[in-house]
Amino acid sequence: MEKIFTGTTILWGENLEEKTDHALYVKDGKIIALLHQSQIPSDKHVVQLEGGFLLPGLIDLHVHIMWDGSANPVETQNKESYEQKIIRSISNAQKHLKNGVTTVRDLGSVDDIALHVAEAINRKIIDGPRIIACGKTLTMTGGHDPFWGRFCDGPYEGLKGVREQIYKNAQVIKVSATGGVYGRERGEVAENAELTYEELKVICDEAHRFGLKVASHAIGREGILNSIKAGVDSIEHGHYLDDELIELMIKNNVSWVPTLFVYQQIAQFNGIPQYAQEKAKKIIARHEKAFRSYFNSGVLIGAGSDAGSCLTPHPAVVEELQTMNKYIANVRDILKTATSNAGKILGLNVGQITEGYQADLIHLSSNPLEDLNALKDIRKVYIGGEIVYR
Repeated sequence: MEKIFTGTTILWGENLEEKTDHALYVKDGKIIALLHQSQIPSDKHVVQLEGGFLLPGLIDLHVHIMWDGSANPVETQNKESYEQKIIRSISNAQKHLKNGVTTVRDLGSVDDIALHVAEAINRKIIDGPRIIACGKTLTMTGGHDPFWGRFCDGPYEGLKGVREQIYKNAQVIKVSATGGVYGRERGEVAENAELTYEELKVICDEAHRFGLKVASHAIGREGILNSIKAGVDSIEHGHYLDDELIELMIKNNVSWVPTLFVYQQIAQFNGIPQYAQEKAKKIIARHEKAFRSYFNSGVLIGAGSDAGSCLTPHPAVVEELQTMNKYIANVRDILKTATSNAGKILGLNVGQITEGYQADLIHLSSNPLEDLNALKDIRKVYIGGEIVYR
């Protein structure tokens, strides 16, 4: 199917350059070319967008589609049947799509539910964003995220854990290299290393052998260092990043998904389990300092909201971008974290309106480069050039 999208300002390429008096040529779900108005073929189907701005579909690199974004998602999860969990996951996935999020990376789900939802979307049984899912998280026995953890103690268990998730059709591997804020009330410290370097190294080597990237939940310094040395592809959270770690990340091509918004939610609002709130309050100043210090360091930074987590309902990527924007004034660079940067982190041809990329598009009423609130005023959403929401 061939289409020409015209009548709008196109935010073109990696740097979201504003192109007026142009049209977008799409064929078989992919972007073929940017055309001048005078070049539009007379025999092609023209989609007249009537003003506004055409942006690549947003990407959220860190979500949990089975969680409800309440003050205590595990409490909700424990009350629901397996079937109800799947229904909620589908509903949450469709909320992302209706709000212009066309690709998400799901980094943890009970019973590998996100893998099943991703497969249903791929088979066009249901509508939803493109989902890159890990299923279960690989963690030490009793480690962070035990509710969807695949416990791995020792390198050979790590090897087996990777192979199990690959067998289930995981498209990314998630590890817990440190403790966390919202996980276990006792026996878990956010700053402490959990999986060892040796365990992480085997996991990374095996995942990479099968072409999968590894995302590492890593808050404390030792766990971040172990992750980088072991070969992970992204650091999730990264509160205790410092100059040495950033230098190693740049050297080893490790990206960073900060997830700022969720930790501020946990630290600031009542109703969150007290143990989690106390942990969050202890580390959010470090988080903010790291983000301010290293946003322009050369590390590739992607947007991830941790949507589904405490008081972070689906979708939340715009809130994540707005939180970033409180600390970094450059709106274009902030927006790139949820578009071109995020596509690079995934290693997929998404996140840009440019030749050869997927025609995942959102049509907005106003310019998001002037105000990120524009991302909340969506006219239409397209995946592969086909309209999925108006």
